[in-house]
Amino acid sequence: MYDILILVSSQSYLNMRLSILSTTLFTLGLFISSISALANPLNGTISKVVDGDTVTVTSNGSSSTLQLACIDAPDWVNGKPQPNAQLSKNRLTQLLPVGSSIQYYPVGTIRENRVLAVIFNGNSNINLQMIAEGQAQLHSNYQTQCPNSANELATAQSNAQNSRLGIWNH
Repeated sequence: MYDILILVSSQSYLNMRLSILSTTLFTLGLFISSISALANPLNGTISKVVDGDTVTVTSNGSSSTLQLACIDAPDWVNGKPQPNAQLSKNRLTQLLPVGSSIQYYPVGTIRENRVLAVIFNGNSNINLQMIAEGQAQLHSNYQTQCPNSANELATAQSNAQNSRLGIWNH
């Protein structure tokens, strides 16, 4: 009888260990796939700057709307610009002129099939630059999409606020 109990217990223990192992491997697979997604940027060409945190890109013959991840620039609400909306759009247009080649790292999607992305023009992280220049602020709803640069973005925003740059000039 003890032999059967030990066999059943050993089988249960083995099943539990296999379950833990399979869950761990699945989680590790998701982690690796998210790292590889960030490690392999997509290339595109700027076709339009919509506002201070949104651009349209063409990549492989198709068009996508990219929202700069983790940031929020002043927008137009009901056709009226929020304070500094045009200044933010103008600055993003300078950083990403129509026709410029970019690399971007998709980190999620939001409404209207917009792709949340960290955008680079050469070695410049445009998301970070917009925050550092006071042309945008951290977006509280999407901050978690940029775990690799969250501290950098927060420091850049604090410096822009202390220096009263852009939207912080009041």
